[in-house]
Amino acid sequence: MRESTSTAGAAVESFLHRHQVSADAGLAVLLLLPLGLVSLSLLQTSDSPLSLRLLAGGGLLVLHACVVLRRLRSLAAYGLGGAVMLLLVALPPLHDPYGAYYPAVTLPSTLVFGLLLYTASSRLDLLPSLVCLAVTLTGVALVLARLWNPASWGGSVGSYELVAWRIGLSLGLVAAAACLWSLGRLSRLRLVLLSELQAKAARAEADRAREQQEAARAERDRISREMHDVVSHSLAVMVSQAEGGRLSHPDSPAAGVFGTIAGVGREALRDMRGLLGVLRADGGTAPQPGLGDLSDLLDHVRDTGVRVAVREVGEARALRPAVDLTAYRVIQEGLTNVIKHAGATAAAGMTLAWRPDALHITITDDGDRPLAREAGVGLTGMRERLSMVGGTLEAGRRPGAGFELSATVPYESRSLPSSGS
Repeated sequence: MRESTSTAGAAVESFLHRHQVSADAGLAVLLLLPLGLVSLSLLQTSDSPLSLRLLAGGGLLVLHACVVLRRLRSLAAYGLGGAVMLLLVALPPLHDPYGAYYPAVTLPSTLVFGLLLYTASSRLDLLPSLVCLAVTLTGVALVLARLWNPASWGGSVGSYELVAWRIGLSLGLVAAAACLWSLGRLSRLRLVLLSELQAKAARAEADRAREQQEAARAERDRISREMHDVVSHSLAVMVSQAEGGRLSHPDSPAAGVFGTIAGVGREALRDMRGLLGVLRADGGTAPQPGLGDLSDLLDHVRDTGVRVAVREVGEARALRPAVDLTAYRVIQEGLTNVIKHAGATAAAGMTLAWRPDALHITITDDGDRPLAREAGVGLTGMRERLSMVGGTLEAGRRPGAGFELSATVPYESRSLPSSGS
């Protein structure tokens, strides 16, 4: 029951927020019926001069019209309402045919100004709202001065003492202004708190979504690593053993079977590589880089200070996606090693030789950093990546100074035809 009530309240509040002008126009009509009609009726029955009644009536209509703009233009609506109240305070007293006198500021429609004060304090920042409060208290002082001595405007306090009249009037007007301003500030604090809670909930939802994505990505990475370690390595061993069996007995009937096993194993490795790409960290949705992206890679390397000269020999040809990615990763790792080990001021050269059987990649640099005794993780990773497509890698010191990396990336799998072919 409480949930349905809160849901209905939230729906109403959301509707009123989306249709501010329409909602405030409806509120202005509702206030005009009890307050405006009574005020206009008093003005109509008054025997004060017509010009005075028209001036007071026009001001009251403007005051009611300010309700329509109270949230759309809070400061302007409050300022216009304050000007109308000042006009009503300055007008001479009104009187009816029965001889009763009353100031125009005491007409019922002037209560609308309290709503304008509440709205201004709830919509404006602290400093502007304090200015509005100060203006209101100044207006209260003017009203008190206008009503301080009822005899001056033809009024009477009845059986009450004049002191009681003044104390009650002062406390009532000041307390009303202070309460309306305070309620407006509390409303603003509530809106700010709700806004912060909504923003916090949105951030929490975004964090949960991001955590779920990270968890799914981590799971894909884990599965990818396990498949690579278990399946891909096993297939590589199977292909190697099948090739060894075929080469050991090339003339035996089993050589054709071994050749078929090796070919199927290589195809399985190729498919497995594609599957691992789908399971990589980005979920397989981002395009894989290739040799077509070399210009961006070279620009990045040159931005570090390394001078790279590129030479291409032969006619370029289209590569299978796995081979294209492997060639790109080898170049990327080779140039990264130049940056890390040769220094940011090194000069590097890269040659792409498009030969009939394979693409030969050579990367050299003039760095003088000593070569480690054991191959690093980068070189080991490149060798494993090249072995997946049947390629090879050689790396070592150059005569004199520098380092040279040479990789061979075959266009097709190295499946030799079986003896039965």
